[in-house]
Amino acid sequence: MRATESTKALNDLPLETVGNLLGIKLPTKGMARCPLPNHDDGTPSFEIRHQGRRWVCYACDLSGGPIDLVMAYNGMEFTEAKKWLAEKSGYYFDSGKRSCQRVNHFKVTTQSSRPGITASSDETPPDHNVYKELLARAPLQKTGEEYLQNRGLSKPIIDRFFIGQMPNSNAVRELVEEFGFDRVQKSGLLTKQSKHNRFRPILPQAAILFPYLEGGKISYFQSRGINDLDKKNRWRNLNHRRRRIYNVDILRNSSISRVAICEGVLDALSSTQLGCEAIGFIGVSATLSQSDMSSMRGKQVDILLDWDDAGEKRATELRKDLARFGVFATRKTAPRSGANDVNDYLREGHANI
Repeated sequence: MRATESTKALNDLPLETVGNLLGIKLPTKGMARCPLPNHDDGTPSFEIRHQGRRWVCYACDLSGGPIDLVMAYNGMEFTEAKKWLAEKSGYYFDSGKRSCQRVNHFKVTTQSSRPGITASSDETPPDHNVYKELLARAPLQKTGEEYLQNRGLSKPIIDRFFIGQMPNSNAVRELVEEFGFDRVQKSGLLTKQSKHNRFRPILPQAAILFPYLEGGKISYFQSRGINDLDKKNRWRNLNHRRRRIYNVDILRNSSISRVAICEGVLDALSSTQLGCEAIGFIGVSATLSQSDMSSMRGKQVDILLDWDDAGEKRATELRKDLARFGVFATRKTAPRSGANDVNDYLREGHANI
């Protein structure tokens, strides 16, 4: 597809769809409050026109189509915005040929923007089917359920988040037989040393298995060993896969008015147990995408990173980042009890946060 044709294809996308990709709600037509950053639109001045494909903000004196909206909202140049929209909407953008093509499986052509997190430049999209089949073979055992309950988590929370427990290597062998070695390897479930005739799972047997859901589909796994003394296998991530945000779907849920930003899966689950829906970072240095931050507008946002020096420093940075997107976040002060994180706070017997 030529550059002009690819631009036209992207500009034919409904603005309502583009708004969903950006984390904002737009009508199919008519007037709305302007969603652009730094525009506190008290009186609706943003209009959707031409069968939902064109927009104009009379106050900002800006107008255009879907690509222009991405440029204005994300602060991007044309090529960057076009590429962003192509990838988010399911197109593959070839920066060399300056064209894009509609495909079911497209390559991620940029490095991860999250500090300290590496990803292969040709990382494929998450293999939802492989991950789904793994979880089906990984029911939570009594040892895992007892471990989680000892961390203060109730059975309804455990069940809601589809927490499992890593089975033995035979289950991974079955996945290789069903999907092929190359596909299972690309999904990140095998160690770097694995070969076609000799492979090992990256996630240890009997470790708690936390599925990361995006759009209701599993996009990532992280495991946690139930033996706290085994520091080597305490937390494991998928091999050569971009690390993601846990429970990120709640950011796009308009019915959720309060969210917390936590450090780690257990803290995110603990915050939810305490009555505040939460997302979880893998590591304090993780970042939110522009779309993630924009989707928090209008929500009460509490920062519940660990109460240590690294957590306090990151919380300060995060508040500034969110403020750029019109999100006011509150850094919750450390509990007087001396709890270092949300899970410690939960295990002290508190009922809310």
